[in-house]
Formats: sequence, structure tokens, C-alpha cells
Amino acid sequence: MHAKSVLSLVALTTLIAGSSLTAGCKTTAEASVTEESVEAVPVAIEDPLIEEHDGGSVGWDFAADGTVKAIVKTPDGKPVDKDVSGTLTWKGPNGDAQAPLTLDAKTGLLVATGPKLEADITEVKYNVLVVGKPWNGTLHVPAGGTKVIVEGARKAEKRPIPAGKTGPNGGVIQVVGDDTVEVVADKASGQVRVYVLDANLKPVPVGDRKIKLGFVGQGSELVVLTPGPGGLYCVGKIAAKVNPVKLTVVVAHPTHADVVLVGYRPGVHVVVGPSAPSLNVVVATTWNVDVKVNAAPGVVVVHDDDDDDDDGRPVLIHVHGKHKHHKHHKHGHAHGHWK
Repeated sequence: MHAKSVLSLVALTTLIAGSSLTAGCKTTAEASVTEESVEAVPVAIEDPLIEEHDGGSVGWDFAADGTVKAIVKTPDGKPVDKDVSGTLTWKGPNGDAQAPLTLDAKTGLLVATGPKLEADITEVKYNVLVVGKPWNGTLHVPAGGTKVIVEGARKAEKRPIPAGKTGPNGGVIQVVGDDTVEVVADKASGQVRVYVLDANLKPVPVGDRKIKLGFVGQGSELVVLTPGPGGLYCVGKIAAKVNPVKLTVVVAHPTHADVVLVGYRPGVHVVVGPSAPSLNVVVATTWNVDVKVNAAPGVVVVHDDDDDDDDGRPVLIHVHGKHKHHKHHKHGHAHGHWK
């Protein structure tokens, strides 16, 4: 019994000594993995907003405090950790703010620090140089950063819109927070409207919602909408009367704001550039005539926005009894009457 105990003790001592010796030695491959080389491995960005360019992609992480991280990858998904730099430009009410994107050698990420994201939505333009080739783009970033867009997309996925389904006015339907909205613009006048829809996709009063739109296409623009007549929609005007490739919608409530990138799903690359598909927002409508009642009795003023030869001058319709005599300021004579 004593002999067995001694033997066991000797064996245990040998095993411990062997383990210590092994731990103190490294193979050639293990020795080559130094602390410095481990730190240089690119750090993953959690839930990046990825934009795909011709030649690769760039994943963005904008934080509310103004810090920015980005990772550039080749088409086969390999991180680009050299010959890459860039510039960011924040558009603001008091002018532009610019910051360089520099490569962090330890993380393999492009990093920058800009102004805090305080507005419901901020337009940020970027120029990333990848081995001398420029990748340009525009982002409309919420106050909470790009993660808000990803969260909004996850929420929208729970209430999917049937593929190819359009709104009652022919526009794009999108779930925004707890709301479902239709975004549609008139290709003749550039007037853009946002309708709030019920479960049956019928318009309901907008209420106290405040809505903004970020368009990206041939150019970019941020449009602040105002309540339309009767509060049945919000209305604004776009300068570029063409379908956008990206559309960001902000629906602000008194207590919070919901933000979505129309059609975006988490993990899916947002294609930008010439090959990007467009959103069918700009359609033919009958909104080019807005009717307003004049203070003078018996007179209705019609503002004609058609691009014809009347130069957009108002049309006066004098109402006498049951008949409305149509008179145009430009020509100064009656064109007939409407019953």
C-alpha cells in the first residue's frame, strides 16, 4: 500500500513537471504569433451598415457621440488594412464639419471623430480612397447612430409588406416603428407626400407626427415635410424629380423618433453607385393643381403647377350662383364655365 502511494506521488510529480516544461516551450508557428500581430487582426463591427461599391464594400458604425468606425473589404470579404483613408463631411444648420478617416493599425478599422448626432437625422457625405480609387456616398444618420437604422429594419421585418405592393397613391410602402407609411412624389411638380396607413393600407390622419425624408440619387437632399390640408398627409417638395436609390424616413412622435432606410434588411449590403436599383417613389399624379379658397366672397384661387405656357400664374375661378366661370389672369378672358 505504501509502495503504491509513493509510485503515485512520483508519477504525479513527473506529470506536473512535464506539463510545465511543455507550457514553457513554443513551436515555431506559435512563437510567430506575437502580441503585436494579434492586435493587428481587424476588429469586427457589430451590426454595421454596409454599402457596396464597385470593388468592395464599406461597413459603417456611427455612434451618437460623434465617433465613427468603418471597415473596408474586398469583394471576397477580406479586410483592406493598407492604402485606405478618407474624409467625412457632416451637413449642419451652421455649416459643414469635416473630419479625416484614418486607419487604426491595431484594429484595421478606419476611425474618425465628428460632431455629436443631435438632430433627428443628419446628412453625412463620405469619400473613401481605396488604393487610390475613390468610393463616394451619402448617409442620412439618426440621432442614435447607424444602429438605429438596423434596429428599425429588424422591427419592420416583423410586419413584412407583400412584394410589389404599392400604396393607394402608387407610392412605396414602408413600416416605420409602429406606423406604416406610403411615400410618393409627383414627377411633374416634385411634390412629395407621406401618408400614414392603417392595417388595411388606407390613409388615416397624420396627427402629431413630424416627418422628414432623406433622398439619395443623382444628388442628395433632406426634406422636412409639413402637414397637408385636413391633416391627411405630410407634404414637401423635392428638387430632383427622379426615383432615389436610397430613401431614409423619419417619423417623429412627441416622445421619440423612428427611422428606417426603405427596403433595408439587417446584414444585406446597400448597393450604391451606377448599378444601384432605384425605388419607385416618383409617379404620375393629379396633385399638380392645388385649390385654395380666397378670402374674397365668390372667388376660388387655383395654383396651377403644370409646366405649360401659363408660367405658373394663379387661375381665378369666379363663382356666380351655381356656375363657376373660369378666368385666367394671364390671358384676361373667360375660357368657359364648369357646372
